[in-house]
Amino acid sequence: MGLRSRPESLAVASLLAATGGFLDAYTYLARGGVLAAAQTGNVVLLAVAAAGGDVVRALGHVPSLLAFLAGVLLTEVVGGPRWRRLLRRPVRAVLLLQVAVLVAVGFVPGAPAGTTATSVASAGVAFAAAMQLNVFRSVRGLTYATTFASGNLRSFVEKTYAVLRRRGDPDSTGRQARDIAAVLASFVVGAFAGALATDAWGVRAVWLSTALLLAVLVLVVVETRRLERG
Repeated sequence: MGLRSRPESLAVASLLAATGGFLDAYTYLARGGVLAAAQTGNVVLLAVAAAGGDVVRALGHVPSLLAFLAGVLLTEVVGGPRWRRLLRRPVRAVLLLQVAVLVAVGFVPGAPAGTTATSVASAGVAFAAAMQLNVFRSVRGLTYATTFASGNLRSFVEKTYAVLRRRGDPDSTGRQARDIAAVLASFVVGAFAGALATDAWGVRAVWLSTALLLAVLVLVVVETRRLERG
């Protein structure tokens, strides 16, 4: 099964979605036009560059793809019983590792697309985003994605249509439609903030995303303690 968090609160899901939007805007603007969180975009950009004969740009997307796979693999390994016993709180450990990786990315100097520095930085963000995507998957019983919008848009239309057609429990379906709308809005706000921050602070703008993740960590700790006491 791998490592999965329990269903997140709407606050946690919204902060994670904002982080996902922020990171994609950051890597696209500051790290050579790579979409480190949304790997579908990377695959398409790689194929387009390769079709146009731009081998250097095409290869520039490969480190991000490989790092993303490594991030997913790590969370699967950590989700095993041995690592769960060793770490005790593996979800918190993953969040702290994600913060550490993004802090390190901020120290990598800016460079043109296809250079080693850009590849290392985009790979670091992809690794962090992959861990986030694979660990945090549901908000109050509804499956969602923290690093891209396509699936969330589908869920929003599905739930909204169900409400309009009076299908299922109207209270539950209506809440789910509002939840996914909040997640989508947070993703857009995060991307907007990422673009503004990157324009203002360049490669070090990624450090702002760690503030969002630390807020998520605090909420996870608080919510876990409340559940354990209950």
